[in-house]
Amino acid sequence: MAVVNSITFDQASYTPGQMITLTADYTPDTPGVVPQTFTATVVISNTDGTPVAQDSAPFTVNTPQAGDTVSVSDTGSRTWAQSSDNGTVAVFTATA
Repeated sequence: MAVVNSITFDQASYTPGQMITLTADYTPDTPGVVPQTFTATVVISNTDGTPVAQDSAPFTVNTPQAGDTVSVSDTGSRTWAQSSDNGTVAVFTATA
């Protein structure tokens, strides 16, 4: 389960027009793995192109799921732009 550990701001209060910087420290979900099974087929053909032997075997590709997405909204309907996200700390900015 993802958890927001803390939300911090670069200052305690803002005047209209100032840039607000919000930093969210979080623990993302542990991405799972989605197995996908495929079948490979080998065909042996003679010199005139006629298939003379064939066999198939399954194989699995473990595809990681996509990671979490972090976003910010507020009751003032500001537009928050993401500045960075290293997978555990995301930084956003908006105008006060």
